[in-house]
Amino acid sequence: MRLVAFLLLSVPLFSQVPAGVDQAYFQGDPRGVMAGCADRARAIKPKDSRLLAEYGRAYLASGARAKAEEAFAAAIANDSKDGETHRLIAYAWLKNGFKPEAAAALDKMVIMDPKAKNAFSKAAVNLLDAGMADKAVELMRRAWTLDPKDWQNCADFTRAAVRNGKLDLAAEWAVKTVEAKPKEERMWNELALVYADGGAEHN
Repeated sequence: MRLVAFLLLSVPLFSQVPAGVDQAYFQGDPRGVMAGCADRARAIKPKDSRLLAEYGRAYLASGARAKAEEAFAAAIANDSKDGETHRLIAYAWLKNGFKPEAAAALDKMVIMDPKAKNAFSKAAVNLLDAGMADKAVELMRRAWTLDPKDWQNCADFTRAAVRNGKLDLAAEWAVKTVEAKPKEERMWNELALVYADGGAEHN
């Protein structure tokens, strides 16, 4: 009886899958899948600035630059002072190889949300992974100046430095991590894992 009830309850869920969205849909041209899924997400939630930035990343990856730029513009129009929105836009440009556009988005982030320390530190990691070490360090120093006691941000940057083979830079920021909270066992464990993992992203 319970199984029958479960199956009856499940039927409406299956019927809500949009027409044409099946295994074949996801086996098609990846660029079409990216753009199509972004379109569907945007139709459901069209005004969230951070999501708009991420829809834009999918559009950019699919080759639809004009559509990506329109999504980025909408994201900024919805919340121009959110540093994380600007960071996500910069990340989208970086992931797709557009470094000048990414740098411009990050410059705007600093102007529009000058105290967004977490966005700054995440952007610094993104920049380091993209081979833009000088700008990464500049932005990380901004984050650290805003809150030198935030050991997690320092540890995240240390991890990125190890991952990218910049061991002198990693050592500098590992010291800053320790200085932030030397009696925090989670901090020491994080640094242990940074080096144990070779800087790889952790779960």
